[in-house]
Amino acid sequence: MVFAIVLIALLAPAALEGDELSRFLGKWRGDSSCVARNTACHDETVVYRLSNLPSKPGHVSVSADKIVNGNAINMGTLEFRYDQSQQMLVCEYSQGVWRFKLNGEGMEGKLTLQDGTEFRRVTLKREP
Repeated sequence: MVFAIVLIALLAPAALEGDELSRFLGKWRGDSSCVARNTACHDETVVYRLSNLPSKPGHVSVSADKIVNGNAINMGTLEFRYDQSQQMLVCEYSQGVWRFKLNGEGMEGKLTLQDGTEFRRVTLKREP
């Protein structure tokens, strides 16, 4: 009996994390706005597709498209980990750190460069 209680206690955070992470999955559309001025950055309409990485629990794949003249242009795919303590997705890579957090029916994110400069903000709504 004690073993079962300990096992449940150990597995509960992982199950909870999976439930929380699943709320991020799907197709999201919105705006990606430049925060840093005097750069080559351009405001964009974007579509992000977030999907599970079955081989890496607690991680998702994010494929990002920008919409130019009505056409989707893929900008690449990054791997994000779910930070349960902050309830957000985080991706640390060579250019900086992306962070995404659910906000009601939407999702908000930002890119902070390695030097601490906030470079871009993203506001997304889930697509059906």
